[in-house]
Amino acid sequence: MAGGHRRFAASLRELASRQAVDETLQLAVDLAAELVRGCDVADIIFIRPGGTTTPVSTDPVALAIGELQDETGEGPCLSTVDSEQVVIADDLRSDGRWPTFGPRAAELGVRSAASYQLFLHRNDGDRFGALALYGSQPSAFDDEAIDLGEVFAAHCATVLAAAIAHEGARMALESRDIIGQAKGILMAREKMSAAEAFDVLRRRSQARNLKLRDLAAEVAETGTLSVLD
Repeated sequence: MAGGHRRFAASLRELASRQAVDETLQLAVDLAAELVRGCDVADIIFIRPGGTTTPVSTDPVALAIGELQDETGEGPCLSTVDSEQVVIADDLRSDGRWPTFGPRAAELGVRSAASYQLFLHRNDGDRFGALALYGSQPSAFDDEAIDLGEVFAAHCATVLAAAIAHEGARMALESRDIIGQAKGILMAREKMSAAEAFDVLRRRSQARNLKLRDLAAEVAETGTLSVLD
């Protein structure tokens, strides 16, 4: 247990050392999947009046889960923002809170969920997000895992808010939405990890002397990878 506590503390220090929003977001979900027992997939969702976006995840299935919540208007992340700071689901297949979303999420291989509210900033209106952890088995998260996830999410919210404020709130969040879409296309079509997809975008933007956000916008708009050739 002592070793686990040291690893957790080291992870928080590592997260706090990052200033770029891109790196902070991706590291947050990578560490969450590593640290929280029972977590097979992690993502961060941004929630706005027009819908949701998933700028970072550890697996392409998270993108499908995010789209499913957006489509159905149901799900743990939406419930997190609407009413509760922490939402736990032991079995999505039979959870009566989300009768449409739950069974369809189970078909994607996700049975358990732990969602934590992330309050990001007050500039240009309140902006919310959620750190979502998913397990492939029912009752994947025990009490210790849930508590650890809550502490980690609180730290993430603080670090992310600082990084977003540093870059400029509106531009930072809009850019991450677009970059997240482009990464999702690469992850789904090329079977890449999130880190590999971001590295491809970064290297191609440098080779073309183009801002990363602008290259990502091309990929997201066309839905193809031809702009990377």
